[in-house]
Amino acid sequence: MPGRPPIDLFRKVVEILEHSEPMPPEADTPLAHFRHGLGQDWNLIDYFEKKANAKGSYSAVAERHQARLNAMVLVDMVEGFERFLKESAAVCIDQLVDKVADDRLKVFQLHGGILAAHFQEPSIGRALCEAQTWLDCEDATKRYRRLLADPFGDGDFTLFPAKAGKKANPAQLKDVSRTQTLGVLWQIRHSIVHNVGVLTRSDAAKLKVLVRADVSARRVLRPRRKDLQYVRRFLDETADDCNRRIGERLAELLTTIHQEAPLFDAAAKADELSRLFMVPLQVAGSLGHPSPPGS
Repeated sequence: MPGRPPIDLFRKVVEILEHSEPMPPEADTPLAHFRHGLGQDWNLIDYFEKKANAKGSYSAVAERHQARLNAMVLVDMVEGFERFLKESAAVCIDQLVDKVADDRLKVFQLHGGILAAHFQEPSIGRALCEAQTWLDCEDATKRYRRLLADPFGDGDFTLFPAKAGKKANPAQLKDVSRTQTLGVLWQIRHSIVHNVGVLTRSDAAKLKVLVRADVSARRVLRPRRKDLQYVRRFLDETADDCNRRIGERLAELLTTIHQEAPLFDAAAKADELSRLFMVPLQVAGSLGHPSPPGS
């Protein structure tokens, strides 16, 4: 049997970097960018199912491939939400970096080598946020609380509450449930990405604490379409809620800054924020008007 012809495999791998396409118009608007990704994920599932259900296909084979594809799509949706969190934080940083003189950005710590790698980012917000992971509710909450605090204050903005008080209302209880659900999704993502879907004993032990029920170890996750539908709905609703609350808090903070020193045009800033967050936001009495992503 003849041997394989010599190939420069390093060069072939490097060529992957040339196989790319421009960012979508939605990329400058965090929530729109996230929803664009969700739509692509769902189009992929629909396309596969149509092909798998076509005449001449083998159902048993299609089911095995579907299960693997579903796991990949689940990861993509969760990582899309992670990107939404970091892109929203980058927007906040870019809006505040030249308007506050405190140390709020210390929560985004970069070492020299990492900073150099991100030096070409188009904004300071992207440079600071892209190097961070956003797969932990507690870490994300700490960063946003410090980032969106009043000037020289500690802040009390809570993106993902860990627990509810004794007199918590239904909305507060829902927020805590959302935090718990995200924790489960982060761990599921970990199992798929790092263990190819295998629930190790360590994974099962962590999930047992998160779901407060026994979780079988040494099993392979095989998400179903219905599972993906529920994950998509949960992440979409969560991103919508986070987007609104982050936007409103940023607008409130900029109002406070404007009252102390009118460093910017409030009406123009309200329009800018409303476009970035896709909801009407008010800055120093001026109500902004959302515009389509990419406009």
